[in-house]
Amino acid sequence: MMKKCFFLLISALFILGACTSKSAKESEVITEERMTEVESDTVPKATAILWIDFDLRGNSALGKIVLNVKTKVDILPDGTVNVLEYAQQPSVVVESYIRKTLKRYRVKQRFFEEGSIKPGVQYVYLRMLKEQI
Repeated sequence: MMKKCFFLLISALFILGACTSKSAKESEVITEERMTEVESDTVPKATAILWIDFDLRGNSALGKIVLNVKTKVDILPDGTVNVLEYAQQPSVVVESYIRKTLKRYRVKQRFFEEGSIKPGVQYVYLRMLKEQI
């Protein structure tokens, strides 16, 4: 009698576990379908990466945490960068840091001469070292 009850209990738990596993998988599939519909990337590709706080005084970014923020900017012919909007809103601390850093940052004239960066409105990555923030 005890063996039958034990076997019946184990069988019931196994069946119950299989049912909940199936419903969990179905909800994951539904969630994944919704995520792909919602997260369609409508933002154009970035045209450049601008290191806004990195200097070349022998300091290396090797082994350091780098933060990239995709933004729509207006690059003026004098090298000044004005942020128009963010692809994803950064934290208040990062946004404040970007604002302060861009006050003194200028795109080097040689990049304009090379043609690697053109003045005007475009999407770029603003890259910074996380330890500087």
